[in-house]
Amino acid sequence: MDENILDEGKQFLLSYLKDKNIDYEVSHPWRKSWEFVILHSLRVEGYVKKILDCESHDLSHDEVLNTRLAAILHDIGRMHKREGHALLGRDIVHDWLIKNQTIANGIKDPKKLLYLIEKHSDKEDDESDYCLKVLRDADVLDEIGVMSIFMASNWIDRNNPYFFNLLSDRVKTFEMNFCENGLKLLNTESAKLILNEKIKFITLFNNQLNDELYGTEMFDGVNIADYFGG
Repeated sequence: MDENILDEGKQFLLSYLKDKNIDYEVSHPWRKSWEFVILHSLRVEGYVKKILDCESHDLSHDEVLNTRLAAILHDIGRMHKREGHALLGRDIVHDWLIKNQTIANGIKDPKKLLYLIEKHSDKEDDESDYCLKVLRDADVLDEIGVMSIFMASNWIDRNNPYFFNLLSDRVKTFEMNFCENGLKLLNTESAKLILNEKIKFITLFNNQLNDELYGTEMFDGVNIADYFGG
C-alpha cells in the first residue's frame, strides 16, 4: 500500500467538502465551514501518527496507512449531520471507492477502512480492534489543550469587564472536567500521556491566570456586576 493513498484521501475530502456549510453548529462559528472539517481531520491523522510512533505495536505498514486514511476521512459525513455522521461517512467513502477502482485496489483492506470510519464515533463502546482504539483516541485528543482554552472563551461575552474571571471559572469548572472525562475514554497509553501533558498545560495556564487575578477572589461566587450595581 503506497503512501500516495493518503494524498488521494485528502484530495477526495477537499473535493467533497469544498464550499459546503454546516447548518447545525451554533456554539463555535468556525465549525460551520467546510475548512473546519478538513483541518480537524488532518489533526486527527496527526494524532494517529503520534500515537503509533510512541506505541509498541505489531501493525503492518499497510495497517498503519489504513488507519491514517480512516482518520483523514472519518468525519466526511459530519458536514451533513452530527447524529449518525459515521454511518453516512462510511457510505460516502464506499461510493468513492466504487467509482474509483484504481484507488480501491490500492487499499490493502478497504472493508477495514469502512469499518473504522463507521465505528469511530462510539467512544464508550468496548472495542478490541487496536486500529479503532487508536483512531478513537486521536479523535478525542483534538481540540483539547490550548484550543480548549480558546473554545472556553467563546462561551463568554468578550465585552464583559469580568471576562478573565469568568474564563478562569469556565476552565476550572468545565474544561478540566471535560479533560478528565476524555481521559477515561482513552485506550492507548500514548494517548493518555499526550492528554496528561495537555491537562498539565491547562492547569498551569489557569494557575497563572488566577495569580494575575489576585485580589478579586473576594467576589468568588458573587455576581460582581450586581455587587457594584452594574
